Order: sequence, then C-alpha cells, then structure tokens
Amino acid sequence: MRGYRVARGVRAWMGGGSLAALCIAALFAGPVAGDPALTLDVAYADGRYRLRADIQIAAPAAAVRARLTDYANLTALNPAIRESRVESAPAPYDARVTTLVRACVQRLFCRELKRVEDVREEPRRLVAVIVPAGSDFSAGRTEWRLYPQPEGVRVSYRAELTPDFLVPPVIGTALVKQGLERELRRLLHNLERLARARA
Repeated sequence: MRGYRVARGVRAWMGGGSLAALCIAALFAGPVAGDPALTLDVAYADGRYRLRADIQIAAPAAAVRARLTDYANLTALNPAIRESRVESAPAPYDARVTTLVRACVQRLFCRELKRVEDVREEPRRLVAVIVPAGSDFSAGRTEWRLYPQPEGVRVSYRAELTPDFLVPPVIGTALVKQGLERELRRLLHNLERLARARA
C-alpha cells in the first residue's frame, strides 16, 4: 500500500511538469564513476538549485566551444535530450535554443520537459538565460567559461535553476540534488569525449 501511495504522488507531481522528472530518471540510470579531473557541487536554497563544476579536458578550447555551440545537435551531449533547435534571439543575445527532454521514472511515468534559453556567445564564455514563457522553469541562468591550458582546457560551469514546481515530501530535495549531480556529470563526460573526437 505504501508503494502505491509513493507511485501516485510521483505521478501527480510529474503531471505539472518539472526539472525534477529528469533528475529522478538519472537516479535509475546506474552509477557514474568518479573522475579526479572533475569537481562538482549541487546546492539547494530558497527554491533554487545552484550547480558548480570544473573539469579539465584534454582537447583544444576551440573544440569544446564548438560542441557547446552546436545547438542543433545537443542530443549528443545527453541521451535524455530528444530534440534541440535554434532560432534567432532578441539583442543582445546570439541565439534562442529550445530543448525537449523525455524524462521517466522507472519507465512507469514519463513526461516531455521544455527549456527555452537565450544565449550570448563570447570567445571564451557562454551565458544562457532561461525564457520562462514556454519553459518548465520560472528562472535560470547558465554560464560556461573556458580557460586554455598547455595540455587542453579547463571548463568552468555555473548554473542557477528555479524549477516551476514544488517537490513533494515523498521525493525530497536530496534526491533531486543527487539526480542533478549525476546528470551534470554525464553531460560533462560526454562533452569531453566529443570534444576530443572533434580535435
């Protein structure tokens, strides 16, 4: 009976659409091995998730930047991304990027999540700001910085995300933080692999 109440609570929560659905999907994808070249931290306060990560990649900064700005092919960075498309954006932004993510909980409950962002590009810095209209987020900002090194590039990632949902007690912010960490770790490792292949 308790299991039924948990499943029912998850289904009702997902019906509103949220980032947390993607996070929970990541929790059941299996562990991702640690990497001494990667430092990562996820924190939660006042309804907002803050993500920080730094990774050393043995590839030229230009190759890493090319992967991050290949907006039409973001599906290669994360298998949960089912579709990505790029459109013109209002000044001073360079592109408006929309991603659709298929998120599932133990293959029982699935939902498509939408994220719309306006991106500003600089040679060694990318900033993306969430457009709440049409997104499953009420606010958010992501920043990538590239620091060329003698044997590659150090990538710095900072993000703040405010999902447009309330996490029910049965899920809890701890599980969401674990899912965010695992999903970000997966994305960064795929970025490294694809950038090295491109180089």
